[in-house]
Amino acid sequence: MVRSQFTPKKSILERVLIAGKILADRETPAQMFERVVEAIFRQDFNFTRSKHDSREYADRLLLNLDSKKIIFSTPVLTNAGRKDFSRPLSACVVPDISDKTSYEDLRRIINTYHQEAMGTGFTLNGFNKIAEQILNLNNIAVDGSISGMEDRPVGNMAICGVDHPEIIDFITLKMLRPDVRWKFNLSVDTSDHFWQMVDADSIFSLKNNYTVRAGELLDLMSYSAHKCADPGIIFMDRVNRDNPVPGMGNYTSVAPCGEAGLLPGETCQFGYINVSMFLNEKGEIDIDGVRSITRDMLRALDNCVEINLGTYSMPISRYVVSRRRKIGIGICGLADLFIKMSISYDSDIARELAQDLVALINFESKKYSHELAKSRGPFIAMSDLIGCSYNHNDGYIERKYGESNTRWVKDSDWNNLAQKIRETGMLRNSTTIAIPPTGRSALVISASTGIEPIFSLFDERGDLCEVVEEFLNKHLPGFSSLEKTEEQVEKIILENQNFSAILATSKNVSMMGHLKMVASVQEVVDEAISKTINMPHDSSVDQVKSSFKFAYINKLKGVTIYRDGSKESQPKKL
Repeated sequence: MVRSQFTPKKSILERVLIAGKILADRETPAQMFERVVEAIFRQDFNFTRSKHDSREYADRLLLNLDSKKIIFSTPVLTNAGRKDFSRPLSACVVPDISDKTSYEDLRRIINTYHQEAMGTGFTLNGFNKIAEQILNLNNIAVDGSISGMEDRPVGNMAICGVDHPEIIDFITLKMLRPDVRWKFNLSVDTSDHFWQMVDADSIFSLKNNYTVRAGELLDLMSYSAHKCADPGIIFMDRVNRDNPVPGMGNYTSVAPCGEAGLLPGETCQFGYINVSMFLNEKGEIDIDGVRSITRDMLRALDNCVEINLGTYSMPISRYVVSRRRKIGIGICGLADLFIKMSISYDSDIARELAQDLVALINFESKKYSHELAKSRGPFIAMSDLIGCSYNHNDGYIERKYGESNTRWVKDSDWNNLAQKIRETGMLRNSTTIAIPPTGRSALVISASTGIEPIFSLFDERGDLCEVVEEFLNKHLPGFSSLEKTEEQVEKIILENQNFSAILATSKNVSMMGHLKMVASVQEVVDEAISKTINMPHDSSVDQVKSSFKFAYINKLKGVTIYRDGSKESQPKKL
């Protein structure tokens, strides 16, 4: 067995791995990686029955973790292979609740999922007294966060339809209660009909037949988001149009950051490819390396799904997950890759490259999921001839990707794969790709998060980010001998216009730059994307509204904006 040599930065060790309880008692980061891989190995062996094959695969997985080419979501890092408890490896879930669920049951269900390291998503369309309901949910989340029983900070999402009788209360809830310790993101589910009424400057009817001018509702959403960053907007009709197994029902909510639609009880399983590590000596993308790592990640996540089935506390999660086997391979290190290639984040070249890479990972993951199903069996709902879109002549893949032509995957590749899946009935996972925020996971391997720009030039300890330092050493003779203070580095960057564009942080990228990146990647992912649209402090309410309109016009699944300084507690450097 290969031994891990992984040693993270001291700040990451202290603030993420130790403070975040990812490490077990007296466990080193290297031992944590070994624990995770050993758990995946044991499950893999249950499928292959070949110790040689599974051990070779596990050793490769560990080497890829050590070399920072991949990283798993924090529930995998925290929970896999732990001897002191047995918990699922999933990142988020939609609890199966309704307005009939008692407060005691609600607290029990939510606490169970949160203590198992899963964030929770809720839809409140069928609830009355909506402000009271959200405050109750938030109180449960706050109490859990200070109980000492939760091993990681978990997110929560509450969605409400724009036609709900109490939608105004929902929209203004966080803006009017700034004193509350909020543990929730809020999103308004906006229908096509609502946007048509906005375009027509017309009256919009709520479910209780009360009417309001659609544009005024949009104005209120924009104003509130400008003041406190909530609510975001989401398009659940669009999310559900990409539900590959509609026969099992509609998605009722999404993961707390919006990257995946989920059925009641369904969880999502994530792992991430650090794309910045696949740039070869010629400055080109190592396509074969990306293909290979995608296959290894899909196999790992499928093993994690199987581990989950033996650890869920809630029977409904075992049922739904076993039938759908939903996974999401995501990416991190995208902004790092751009910097290494001297590409500006806010450029057509960057957006095209992001789309090409995600399309490649998407295609290769589905191709391998098809192959893996031949030995492990397809996801159970694949046999639902009517309720599974993969079985239709104009199936899920053809409809979504059949006209897609990217650098490394052509439309013919998608259509041929779709036909093979339909003819054989072989696909292991109902979804294979997602774009989560990657949060603390990316930090563990010092990679930029998700598809975001770099957050800052310096970390919280005042050290210059590695990728920025490498870039300046390469392109600025004598930089290595200079004093690398924030003032000095910022002066150097400002004096070099090309540097400013390439090393732009999330605050410096324009609103449209953020939005266009989402629009480019959205075309080649199964469901949705987690991406914050950063805006400077002096941005206007109209600019917020224009970002919402952009999301609607460009067929995004949702959008969340953050105006710098609009929250008392906002993201910090790490």
